[in-house]
Amino acid sequence: MKHKFSGKGLADILFEAAKSNDSLDSARDSITEFDRLLRLNNDLKSFVQSKRLSQTEKQAILIDSLGTFFNGLVLGVVSYVDGMLAHRTINQIKKSFVEKYKHAKNIVSVHATLSDQISDNDLSFMEKKIGNLLQKETELTTEVDKSLIGGAKFRIENSFLDASIKSQLENIKADLMKI
Repeated sequence: MKHKFSGKGLADILFEAAKSNDSLDSARDSITEFDRLLRLNNDLKSFVQSKRLSQTEKQAILIDSLGTFFNGLVLGVVSYVDGMLAHRTINQIKKSFVEKYKHAKNIVSVHATLSDQISDNDLSFMEKKIGNLLQKETELTTEVDKSLIGGAKFRIENSFLDASIKSQLENIKADLMKI
C-alpha cells in the first residue's frame, strides 16, 4: 500500500493524536528513540521497509514486541511507513514532531561553543539566564573550542551570536587592514 502522507503530514497526525491523549512527552521520547534504533539496527530497518506485511500486521508485530517500550501512537504511525525510504520518512516525522513539540511547549534550542569547560552550576545558571532573556524554556547543549581564546559563540535556533575573543581580534584585524 502506498501511503498518501508525507513525513510532515504523519508528524502532524501523530502530534494531534498525542496532544489529545495527553502523551506528547511519551510520543516525543518514543519517536526519537525509534529513529535512533532504526539507524543502528539493520533488521529493524528491513522490517520497517518491508512491503510484504500489511500496515495492520506490522502494527500488531510492533506492539507485541515493542509496545511496553514505545508509545502506541508512534508504533501505529511507524507501521504505516514502508519502502526503501522508510527510514528517511521516519527521520522526517521525528524532526517535524520535535519541532512542533518545542513550539507547543515554548522550548528553544541553544548551542553554546565555549572557549573552556565550565562547571555544571555555571551551565545551569547560563541556561536559566538565556531562558529568562528569551522568555522560553531552554535546551542548552555545549561544546568546547580552545581556538576561541575566550568568550563564547551561541546558536539560538537559526540565529548566531559570536562573543568570542577570536572574532573580536579578527574584526580588529579587518578594521586595521582598511587603514
